[in-house]
Amino acid sequence: MDYLQLLNSSIRLSAPVILIAMGGLFALKVDVFNMALDAFALIGCFFSIWGAYVTGTLPGGFFIGILCTVLFSLVYAVFVLEWEVNPVVCSVAMITLANGLTRYLMQPVFGTSGNVILSSELALPTVHISLLDHLPVLGKILNNQTILVYLSLLLPFGIYVFLKYTEIGLSMRACGQSKETARSAGLKVKKIQYLALILNGVFCALAGCQLALSINMFNVGMTSGRGFTALAALVLTNSHPLFALLVGLLFGFADALSNVLSADGYPSQLLGMLPYFLALIAAIVPMAVQSILSRIHIQQQERMLMKI
Repeated sequence: MDYLQLLNSSIRLSAPVILIAMGGLFALKVDVFNMALDAFALIGCFFSIWGAYVTGTLPGGFFIGILCTVLFSLVYAVFVLEWEVNPVVCSVAMITLANGLTRYLMQPVFGTSGNVILSSELALPTVHISLLDHLPVLGKILNNQTILVYLSLLLPFGIYVFLKYTEIGLSMRACGQSKETARSAGLKVKKIQYLALILNGVFCALAGCQLALSINMFNVGMTSGRGFTALAALVLTNSHPLFALLVGLLFGFADALSNVLSADGYPSQLLGMLPYFLALIAAIVPMAVQSILSRIHIQQQERMLMKI
């Protein structure tokens, strides 16, 4: 087994989950529980391929994929924010719509009902960073990835800074903690929520672009539940972007490992559970550690009080 190649594949496979998680994080920060992340990413997959197909260019695929996913997210936002439909119920409807729509459009758009493969010229190219060649191990792990993979590794740090130190980021957090308090402070809560859901759509669209354009193909249901994995990671890590990054990386590793082991003849049914199982474990561990540390801190305080 080539362990460096395994880790290289892990980074690539983790990118969609990380990007979806970063999108879902914005929705949770403004107190919108969006379960339809997988549907948003699926829309991004389909329309990025369709955009590349009709325009014959990768930028066209990116533009149409992001545009259509943002429009899809705005439909969700109108139902949830304007008409006050329960976010979970609306999410179920959007999941059904995305699955049905992408299945239906395959035949009239591409003339097929299973999958569509575009020209290799429309595949998202990998980037070779010569600077990484000087790093013996990390160079082989990180090099020759797409630009979206590198973006997924950097985004969580940028989002962490954005939410903690910028005015808009602090406004989003304020809206999520208490809408009434935010309104009394003069914040336009609904506009902030719309912005968060638009960003939700953008990052899920980028995940869809990575999934589809990196292999220049689309097949029905190609997100394979990555949106639900990303959502579980966000909930269990309390929407912390850096912890969500770690869960995404572990998911990618488990996914790559299951691919290698299945090629060696191990049962694919059991291996298919491995990424989700390990991702769940990784999401629980930070919370368990935090709980243990808080208990130790409380016990120390109690001992100090008893001495007094």
